[in-house]
Amino acid sequence: LSTHITTLANSDPNLRSLFSSGVALSNYHGVTHSSQPNYSTSLPLPETFSLQGQIHPQHGHLLQDGRRPFGSKGLTWKTYQEDMPSVCYRGSSSQSLYHRKHNPFVSFDNIFKNATRGKNVVPRRNCRQTSKPSDGHDTTVAYASKWSTGFLALLLSNPTFNNDTLVVLTFDEADDYFDSCNHVLGLLLGSAVHNIKNTVDSTFYTQYSLISTVTANWGLDNLGRNDINKPVSNVFSFVANLPGYQNVVVTNPPRLNF
Repeated sequence: LSTHITTLANSDPNLRSLFSSGVALSNYHGVTHSSQPNYSTSLPLPETFSLQGQIHPQHGHLLQDGRRPFGSKGLTWKTYQEDMPSVCYRGSSSQSLYHRKHNPFVSFDNIFKNATRGKNVVPRRNCRQTSKPSDGHDTTVAYASKWSTGFLALLLSNPTFNNDTLVVLTFDEADDYFDSCNHVLGLLLGSAVHNIKNTVDSTFYTQYSLISTVTANWGLDNLGRNDINKPVSNVFSFVANLPGYQNVVVTNPPRLNF
């Protein structure tokens, strides 16, 4: 979801109705302003490259230095972009529904130039981006939360989908990103956290925690960038506890601006 004041999101009745079904991340943060670099941090290329504003850089490969941790383990990934007008569309927007700044994948040539790369593949990891109205950017928290809870209810009630599954629901950045240290709502859902549902995790996390958690969960090679830059790369606790990973305790969240 996109850009709202966290206190409004935390008090929204639709979003709060999900808390009892998952783990609330009470200390979760975006890493910068504006939107695009916050999305880039969740990729297997954990750098913002100081992307400011809504520019659309083009890179050669999603993974640098020839390291492809997902491919090396036979793992698959995919992104679903609601209202993207065509496969590998590179325009900045379409009818105020799809916006490229929320889709970092298309900025990489080895994705953009391979339209059949993920065809007919059910991925182990997927990134879902709703349309701009549904993600709340141009509407309200209430609008976005109504869409989100309806969408998630269908997925989480499907045993084929919700089988050893983790769903992370969060916002890219906070509207009051400077005053709040970019504190955003974070919520873990799905069967992966069923045994610890209706709990609160106060560990300091950022958007980099998404890729570091994926790396730790599947025993993948790290990329040697902000995915191992503690404390901004703390791994979600329920995963960190399994391999004995040691998170860093943060008492005063830093002002993040990568």
